Amino acid sequence: MNDSSGPHIPRTPPRKSATFDEYAIAEIQRAAATGIYDIRGGGTKRKLPHFDDLLFLGASVSRYPLEGYRERCGTDVVLGTRFASKPIHLKIPVTIAGMSFGALSGQAKEALGRGATLAGTSTTTGDGGMTPEERGHSQTLIYQYLPSRYGMNLTDLRKADAIEVVIGQGAKPGGGGMLLGQKISPRVAQMRNLPEGIDQRSACRHPDWTGPDDLEIKILELRELTNWEKPIYIKVGASRPYYDTALAVKAGADVVVLDGMQGGTAATQEVFIEHVG
Repeated sequence: MNDSSGPHIPRTPPRKSATFDEYAIAEIQRAAATGIYDIRGGGTKRKLPHFDDLLFLGASVSRYPLEGYRERCGTDVVLGTRFASKPIHLKIPVTIAGMSFGALSGQAKEALGRGATLAGTSTTTGDGGMTPEERGHSQTLIYQYLPSRYGMNLTDLRKADAIEVVIGQGAKPGGGGMLLGQKISPRVAQMRNLPEGIDQRSACRHPDWTGPDDLEIKILELRELTNWEKPIYIKVGASRPYYDTALAVKAGADVVVLDGMQGGTAATQEVFIEHVG
């Protein structure tokens, strides 16, 4: 019961912490109750630059403008001319990054291949190997060579148009892969030589080399396996891009792929997705 006889004293509402907001407090409570860290897929939730933030440089003096009605403005790009005897030609400088069969269904991989072909660009296998649907509907397909070696198949590797040696990815640079057991179907298990329904973790680094000098040997090995036909990509999470790019080029890469933290993942620790990049 309020006492109306005294003066009214306004109450100051509790001030919310900028560090420990409602989400942070809820996460602390969840972790304390369960004793485990949170695992999820997708990408970071924080605000980051995206395609709508791109600023295109218009023509002026140093880059003279073209007359669109009589001069062609090409967007095509050729990758792999440094060493590969069969470089790849793309109509647009936008490609589809690697997403594994397992994280995505066979139908989704086929759809990506169809879309990339219609757009005149490439798509990428991801962890877990190459599916017939993907190869059959992708005019240009990049084969990822990952630390896990899941689904690694020399026949499929030679069927690809280029090889991407994955050292890291933007969603979790320096961390290994993860595929939750609910996605390990009989077909995924067979391709990866894993038991069905069991969470799958993959290594954070390649088992047969440990540094840039070994990377050069690995690139030469892949070139010999493909008769020096395929361009070799090196993919890294863009955490130290200057040094990583320099080392990849020195090791003999045709293409260096820098993956930002906007990139997604099938599953990893929430703290990795949000705070490593």
